Amino acid sequence: MRSCRFLALLLVLCLLLPVFAGCGVEEEPAKTGPAKTVVTTQATTAATTEPPPPVEDAFYSVFDNQDYIKQIGRTRFYFGNLAVDWTASGMEFEYQGYGDLSIKMEKTGDTKSVALLAVVDGTEHNITVDKQGVKTYSIATDLPEGVHHVLIRRKTAVENAATGRLLTFNEIQMTGRFLERPADNTYKVAFIGDSITCGVGVPNYNGLLTYAIDLCTRESFDYDVCSVSGIGVYRSTSKHNGTENTMTKYYPYFNYYRSATLPYAPDRKADLVIVNLNTNDYNTGKSKTASTEEAGYKTALRNLISEIREIHGQNVKIVWVVGMMIDQNERNNQWLKDVFNELGGESAGLYRILVATNTSGQDGHPELASHTAVSKALSAFIREKGLLDLPAAQN
Repeated sequence: MRSCRFLALLLVLCLLLPVFAGCGVEEEPAKTGPAKTVVTTQATTAATTEPPPPVEDAFYSVFDNQDYIKQIGRTRFYFGNLAVDWTASGMEFEYQGYGDLSIKMEKTGDTKSVALLAVVDGTEHNITVDKQGVKTYSIATDLPEGVHHVLIRRKTAVENAATGRLLTFNEIQMTGRFLERPADNTYKVAFIGDSITCGVGVPNYNGLLTYAIDLCTRESFDYDVCSVSGIGVYRSTSKHNGTENTMTKYYPYFNYYRSATLPYAPDRKADLVIVNLNTNDYNTGKSKTASTEEAGYKTALRNLISEIREIHGQNVKIVWVVGMMIDQNERNNQWLKDVFNELGGESAGLYRILVATNTSGQDGHPELASHTAVSKALSAFIREKGLLDLPAAQN
């Protein structure tokens, strides 16, 4: 009898063991798919190569159709939806269809609105995401039957705040079928910056008008933008907790506002990294003891370089834009020069490009003309230094 009771108890423990074994394990967000909707993937019929007629105004999960969708900028799937939290991030796709096109999105975090620009068949459509939670937003209406190209990107930048202004693309509503995913460009360039790279100073704070996006549009680069208004290498503006919220804290993670443990691990590494920081380091730290600031800044700079190369490769070249908002001779820019020289300078893949200072834009930031000038200067610099194998520049 005791033997039977023991066997019965053992059987119960065996049944419960898998339940206990799964407790406390955090699932990888990117592998979690969304709830099924009317249509989640493109259906085909086994009897014929002809596709069935499209379902009218069906919702297509972005997650389930990611093979057809090109992710733009610093994006990733987060709990089954495409997070587009960063400047100029978004998606691109083509489809055969007609009628109306809409995107179901979810906005969380900061209650302020998020501005998007959608370009459908060359026609621009501005969208304002103004509601918290999930809502479907119209992108284009009454499209004729045919092939349609869609590019939708975020204009609103990231602010160094408590919550972030977070947005996901969840589902695409359309009558049609996805076509082949748009091809990648030859090179990908990663940008790291502060409010300048966010777009503060250009008209309407539009992050699509910065030197970074202008450069990538002209040279046909894919890109990745990580820029936070008010941020620095070692110090951020004082109202944002000084040395706490800095780029060395943000950059190793996909988005610190969403998760302080989910690493930034792009599927495609950058071929070149362009950094535009130091303004907030100088403005916040100039009243503090120079020797203390110098030691802290240089340590943080070395850490940031290490973080960049841990993500994009130990040999990735880094170009630092110097002087766009503070003079190139200010002390933080000199400390930057010191560290680059100590680490080997250009022979170690560390470059500085000196540009004219401009504070004629909104809130004392560089104006649009300055962004255009820096973009062109970077094109010439990349060719001059042979950083990427580019064709000769066109006049």
